[in-house]
Amino acid sequence: MGRMLGRRERTLTYLGPETEVLGDLKAKGQVRIDGLVRGSVLVEGELEVGPTGRVEGERVEAKVVQIHGEVRADLVAEKVSLSKTARFTGTLRAQALDVEAGAVFVGQSVAGEQRALEAPKEA
Repeated sequence: MGRMLGRRERTLTYLGPETEVLGDLKAKGQVRIDGLVRGSVLVEGELEVGPTGRVEGERVEAKVVQIHGEVRADLVAEKVSLSKTARFTGTLRAQALDVEAGAVFVGQSVAGEQRALEAPKEA
């Protein structure tokens, strides 16, 4: 008989390579995208975009984001990692940013301090 006391369950949401989502995706826990999402992705936890994964939307938000595939959106996270196969296009705001040699980054970034996570002031 298994006991769940004292153990925190981790929720994993997985979108396989043949999956296509048209619209916003909101989830808690861990999310891995190996398919296509055409819309915003809002995750209360960790987001991983696999090598075959693509996100094309207005906004991506998560606590931690790892990108191995392609993201075309404005991104806000505490920590962002772009692997050598990553392709990112947009504006990125993060406290910590790790970019491997070979990653493609087209856009602008604000990284390295708490202010990076604050929304820009409208003029």
